[in-house]
Amino acid sequence: MNAKSYKLLIILASAGLVLALVVTGLLLTQGDAKNEFSSKSSAETKEPVPNFTLLLIDGKNFNLSDYKGKPILINFFASWCLPCREEMPALEKIAHEYKPKGVVFLGIAIDDTEEKMKNFIAKYGVTFPVGLDKTAAIQKSFGLYGIPTTYFIDKRGIINYFHSGSVTEELLQHELDKLL
Repeated sequence: MNAKSYKLLIILASAGLVLALVVTGLLLTQGDAKNEFSSKSSAETKEPVPNFTLLLIDGKNFNLSDYKGKPILINFFASWCLPCREEMPALEKIAHEYKPKGVVFLGIAIDDTEEKMKNFIAKYGVTFPVGLDKTAAIQKSFGLYGIPTTYFIDKRGIINYFHSGSVTEELLQHELDKLL
């Protein structure tokens, strides 16, 4: 291979790599654009929260539509998730504070086993309803793209706000007060 051919090969390989990176970036951006909650909140579009039924660890079913007319907090988490572990004491404390005010709390474990989820719940003394999204159907219906993620749903069943990442007591109180 002469020097000209080698130089042309290097240029073509570099151009191919740049093109591959651009296409990959566009595909990743497209994925985010399809997430109905990533670019605008449901409150802006007045879209209702997706309805679902979840089997809870106590064997009962949680049907979201049964709670229409009440403010709802839904927290997606996993036992292996460090930020989920960090936020759980705050969630439990605020659940005790806001349950008498009519706020419904629900924890949905994802990418987990039932045993690990139950151990997590026991370790952190979680008393609000919790279930495992075994098929990932609920997380897909919410367009979930990371955990922990917490959704604040108003009395009309509209997502008023969602927070990706660990929540604090202050953030929980601030957002829940808006729902009351």
